[in-house]
Amino acid sequence: MEAEDSKGVALQLEKQGYTPISITTAESGGMNARFEDWLAPFMHFKPQDLIVFTRQLSSILEAGVPLVEGLDAVQEQVSNKKFREVLLAVKKEIESGSSFSEALKKHKDVFSPLIYNMVQAGEKAGILDEVLDRVSDLLEKELETKAKIKAATRYPMIVLIALCLAFVILVTVVIPKFAGFFGAFNAQLPLPTRILMWINYVVSNYWYWFILAIVILGYSFKKMLDTEKGRYAWDRLMLKTPIFGSLFLKIYLSRFCRMLAAMLRSGIPILDALTISADTVENKVITGVILGVRDDVSRGKNLAGPMKASHLFPPIATSMVAIGEKAGTLEDMLFKVAKYFDREADYTIDNLTPLLEPILICGLGMILLVFALGIFLPMWELIKVFKTH
Repeated sequence: MEAEDSKGVALQLEKQGYTPISITTAESGGMNARFEDWLAPFMHFKPQDLIVFTRQLSSILEAGVPLVEGLDAVQEQVSNKKFREVLLAVKKEIESGSSFSEALKKHKDVFSPLIYNMVQAGEKAGILDEVLDRVSDLLEKELETKAKIKAATRYPMIVLIALCLAFVILVTVVIPKFAGFFGAFNAQLPLPTRILMWINYVVSNYWYWFILAIVILGYSFKKMLDTEKGRYAWDRLMLKTPIFGSLFLKIYLSRFCRMLAAMLRSGIPILDALTISADTVENKVITGVILGVRDDVSRGKNLAGPMKASHLFPPIATSMVAIGEKAGTLEDMLFKVAKYFDREADYTIDNLTPLLEPILICGLGMILLVFALGIFLPMWELIKVFKTH
């Protein structure tokens, strides 16, 4: 029997009507088990693990199985050892008196605000199984969107990597050979080639300073993101980024509308639903706008008015919300608004490569110009040197 300790085993046996006489720790299950134990700290959590977990637990709870027993059943099916340990820790915290959402919140590196806030809402409304099913739908949609973005940006990334490799080969292999030729004839290299040689010299002799600078910048950037102002400034910059800014905005607004619709349909009051939805949108700028909308709604205003005044939502979205409020079908309209943003985001993703092509062409042209000047100018100068000799 698998458990955290001997007390956990005794508790499970007592629930089954047995009285344990002695409980001992089993030996390690051979090389495979020891190999799994060694790999466990290096294992990463995949989005698929969370999707399967929420989907299976939803089905088990819908069948009337208690939460703790449901967690036992789910964790036995999990192949990721580290994730299984997290689920065992969650179950232990629930048995100690914590709620499910509180137990999940203690593992923020595994469960995002989207998950534990939705679970908290489901606990309050008494519809945990329905909420978990909707969480799995949201996670699947996010995974699908990320896969589409990766596919759309694969070609630009390949081009960028190829250019970087070409630059490294040019600076480290080709240009030094020209330097040797010119040194033999006491001639001076052209300016573009001298610049490339200087880059080669600096990188070859002071590479450790570059690594140190990257580490310091990375650490400083992480510390900046941990502050409220720093995170807000970064999120604002991301929304203003050409091409990707509008894409991120559509994805975040789609998540917000879908979350809000799911919670309203589950019977959660609109003010609580807006608060939880704001926490699950991983952008401080949009979160602040949603909280402002919530404050206006708490003063007696409808939802469409503050949304329109925020200038964040497009007119078509606020019009649909206004119609839904008047007709008493706000949840359905919010789902339709989410689908509208999904279609817009999918269209942008499908056209990412054509949108990025002008930037790629300009960058490629500038880099090729540097390559051409760095290679062909020395060749022309060499021809002149040979003629004079």
